[in-house]
Amino acid sequence: MKQKFDYGRFSYEYFIEFTERKTLALEVLPSLRIIVKAPLGSTLEEIEAFLVRKWSWLERQLADLRKFKKSITERRYVSGESYYYLGRQYMLVVEKAKNNTVKLERGKLRIYTTGSVQNGENNKKLLDEWYARNRERIFKQEYIKAFKLFSYKTMPQLGQRVMARRWGSYTSDGKVLLNPRLIEAPREAIYYVCIHELCHVVNKRHDEVFYKTMDKKLPFWRQIKESLEIRHG
Repeated sequence: MKQKFDYGRFSYEYFIEFTERKTLALEVLPSLRIIVKAPLGSTLEEIEAFLVRKWSWLERQLADLRKFKKSITERRYVSGESYYYLGRQYMLVVEKAKNNTVKLERGKLRIYTTGSVQNGENNKKLLDEWYARNRERIFKQEYIKAFKLFSYKTMPQLGQRVMARRWGSYTSDGKVLLNPRLIEAPREAIYYVCIHELCHVVNKRHDEVFYKTMDKKLPFWRQIKESLEIRHG
């Protein structure tokens, strides 16, 4: 849910995520997108009063992130950058090693390389290969889980395709394609997109029947979709 907040001479656009929580929370993404996590039933008045209280903190966060925005958007694949994986943000650490590998260790995304730690091209290759392996495994797991919700006799072939504005697609030749960037989102979002595309096997349009089927297969899909679009769209 997108809103606008005016405070003195300042004006901000922010997004609200309504979830089952007890308190309000504020988050600023590296993209400078502002997110308020709010308990179900919170009013706009309560949320804007919260934003007023957090204004100084918000301004500091925005100022700090603006300083590094260029390095965030222009990847160099060196230590200190941040990357998303399954809904969490990890700082990249590149270390010299005897073997090339990439691991999630101690809350960091670590590239162990036999080359120079400053060799961004090689680091990118190692990281891309790691993401590709995990995409293949995790997409397949969530797809098989989603397919079990349906009574189809055959499972459509699963593939991947880079898409500018879509998370998934059901093609005219009967394939389900997932956007590779979904690996940055939580598993529940991957699961949701799989269900969405499998619903298109029997209903190509986004009509009332389609949405009723989605509600039956995944009652909280709208909340997952909104969070996916806010954080990774």
